[in-house]
Amino acid sequence: MTLNIEVGTTLKNSIMKKLLLIATLFLGIISLKAQESHFGAKLTGSFTSFRASGNDASNWNDKTKGKINLEIGLVGEFMLSDKFALAPELNYAGEGDVYEVSGLKVTIFTSYLQIPVMAKYYLNDNFSLNFGPQVGFLMSAESEAELTINGQTSKDSQDLKDHFNSTEFGLNIGAGYKLDNGLFFDVRYFVGMSDLFKDNNGDGNLKSDGIKLGIGYFFN
Repeated sequence: MTLNIEVGTTLKNSIMKKLLLIATLFLGIISLKAQESHFGAKLTGSFTSFRASGNDASNWNDKTKGKINLEIGLVGEFMLSDKFALAPELNYAGEGDVYEVSGLKVTIFTSYLQIPVMAKYYLNDNFSLNFGPQVGFLMSAESEAELTINGQTSKDSQDLKDHFNSTEFGLNIGAGYKLDNGLFFDVRYFVGMSDLFKDNNGDGNLKSDGIKLGIGYFFN
C-alpha cells in the first residue's frame, strides 16, 4: 500500500511538472507573437454545485443547495491582434456543494489548482467575450456532516480525497470588462466535463458547475 501511494504520488508530480513545462514553453511562444501582453492578479467569488446523472440523480439534484467559494490567482493576457487575445490563468480555487435532507446537512469542500486558458474577442477597447477550456488538479476533498435529531446536533467530518479523481476538466464561457487603469472584471459560467468521483460503479456520474465573478488588476 505504501509503495502504491509513493508510486502514484511520484507519477502525479511528474505529470504536473511536464504540464507546467509545456505551459511555460507555450506561453513563451505566445508572448513572442503577441502585439502586447499584460500580467496581473485576480480574486474570484464562485457559486458551485455538483450535477448528478444516473438512476438516483434526482435524489441528489433535488436536495443540493450549492456552495459559495473563493479563488485567488495570477492571470496573463496576450493580444494576438486588435480583437483577439489569449488569457491563461493559474488559480487556487475552492469548489463544493451542500446537501440537505431530513435533518441531515452534508457540506463537501474541495480545492483545486486550476489552469483556465481563455480566448477573448474584444467587441471594443474594453468589453470582451470569453471562452476556453480548464484543467484542475485536486488538492483536497473533505465532507462535514451535521445530523439534527430532536433538537440535538452531532457533527462528523471525513477526508474524501481518495474517492475523487485527481484531475477535473471543463469549459468556461463568459464576458469581461477592462478599464484603462488596469482594473478588470469578469463573469463566467463553468461546466464540468469529467466525473469527479472514482468509485461510482457505473451508475452515473457527478460533475461540477459554477458561476464565477472576478475582479483583478493588470500590473503593466
